[in-house]
Amino acid sequence: MKKFLKLLGVAFLVFCFTASLSAQIQRPSKPFTIDVGINFGTTLGYSITESTYIEPEWSTTWFYVDESGEIAPELSTPLCFGGNISLITRMGIGVQFALDYNFNSDITGTSSYLGTGYDIIAGNFDFSSDWDVTGTAKLMVLSLNFLYKYQGGMFNPWFAAGGSYYTGSLEANTLAGYGISYASYFCYFDVNEDVEEDLSGIGFNVGAGADINFTPNIAFTIEARYFILKKYEMYWWADSSGTRNLYGFYEGTVQLSSSYADSVNEYMDDLIEPFEFNPSYAKLAAGFKFSF
Repeated sequence: MKKFLKLLGVAFLVFCFTASLSAQIQRPSKPFTIDVGINFGTTLGYSITESTYIEPEWSTTWFYVDESGEIAPELSTPLCFGGNISLITRMGIGVQFALDYNFNSDITGTSSYLGTGYDIIAGNFDFSSDWDVTGTAKLMVLSLNFLYKYQGGMFNPWFAAGGSYYTGSLEANTLAGYGISYASYFCYFDVNEDVEEDLSGIGFNVGAGADINFTPNIAFTIEARYFILKKYEMYWWADSSGTRNLYGFYEGTVQLSSSYADSVNEYMDDLIEPFEFNPSYAKLAAGFKFSF
């Protein structure tokens, strides 16, 4: 591995030397230059909101209860990789095609449930459960920008803005609670809650940066960009089929009939509020740029 890194370092130095040497050779003045860049960095993350659900007080002969819950997802901050190619005139005006790939953003968080009430035999009761939220958000952006680059020496700032097409997906899973009367006592069982959404559309981006030239052909580059993308309203979809875990005054498992499970699913789909996912994000990155 050390030998490979040494060889890689020597190859890079040779490349820089030959590029610098070639720049000294007199050539006919070109009407434009081509910049090819690669960069690595971090995003400042997307944003996501929570979903809540409140079941108005309901009662039987033996007890009454209030139920509520909240699904609160959180997103990790993904790293990113990018590449771009720019066609720039002598005046510094040009166009740029850029690709930005964001590594997966992990979805974590907690889904909480609370059932409080009064039982005629057991008295006041207070039951609660917490379940993990898991999932991923993926995003890739293609942009076509107008570019202005100051070409005055070693330090060359630039500004770019344009349209973006993005594609990706969001998938997440958790559990929620559904209360029932079981053997005349209050109990509740867990219900699978899933969301699966494809992301695609047109947005905008604006950015700025600077190229610091090692040689006339090779530069270290830094950049900051902001991508303005469409907001999404997403819904959790319930699935209570199969064997469910039972909580409350009795604990164990319960098997739901398909017809009853369908009615629970429909009820929970209407009860749990949608959440908002905003894939707009800021990016900070650094890399290298090569001019031809």
